[in-house]
Amino acid sequence: MARESRTAGRPYLLSVRASLILTLSLLVGGAAAGLTIASGEGWTGALLAGGAAVGGAIALFNQIIDDSDGVR
Repeated sequence: MARESRTAGRPYLLSVRASLILTLSLLVGGAAAGLTIASGEGWTGALLAGGAAVGGAIALFNQIIDDSDGVR
């Protein structure tokens, strides 16, 4: 008798869509923070700019990434 894996019945913590939105938003925030530091601003300004960019990117990606799972 074959044994099932221990994670077979457990749901994922995040969906693929949520993971994609979070990853893309963090990349946008990191780019914004990096560009802010490169412009000569301090770390505090870079963290504020990156945080604002992450917030805006989450709202944007939530609107443009479809959540229908390919069902039409």
